[in-house]
Amino acid sequence: MSLSKLISLLLVCFCVSFAQDVRVYAIVKGQVKKVYVSEGQRVSKGQTLVEIDPALYIAQREMLIAQLESQKLTLEKVEKDFKRYEELFNRDLLSKSEYEDWKNKYEKEKNKYIAIKAQIDELNKLIEYCTIKAPTNGVIKKLFVKEGIFVNGTMLPQVLLTIEER
Repeated sequence: MSLSKLISLLLVCFCVSFAQDVRVYAIVKGQVKKVYVSEGQRVSKGQTLVEIDPALYIAQREMLIAQLESQKLTLEKVEKDFKRYEELFNRDLLSKSEYEDWKNKYEKEKNKYIAIKAQIDELNKLIEYCTIKAPTNGVIKKLFVKEGIFVNGTMLPQVLLTIEER
């Protein structure tokens, strides 16, 4: 066998890819609404595999949106008051202690608003995570879920399925 044929044969051997199992997890909780795949099915990266009902997160988000609106009104009122007291302080008509009290009250209300907004952003992300997508191309090797069951990936990420990467 010639050296060039031997090198070609070695290159072919090293280019063979080996299948690798990829576990797909849920980090949310809820009832499995729909399983779009079955064992042995070929899937593409980004393909929807499982949909978990986001109703729990949507309800929490709606409640927080109402709180955010209320907090916005409170913040606007406290901000106006703070600006008035700041103006009095700047004209030496208000003690530093009273000024700092109003400044702290304003900062506290502003931080409450920011915290509620962050919770809404987090819930939006969790709602997005209720749609489980394939992280890679492959074949569904094993399904661990079926429609109607409750998953609770919030305590410990829950394995939904295994994809054999190809």
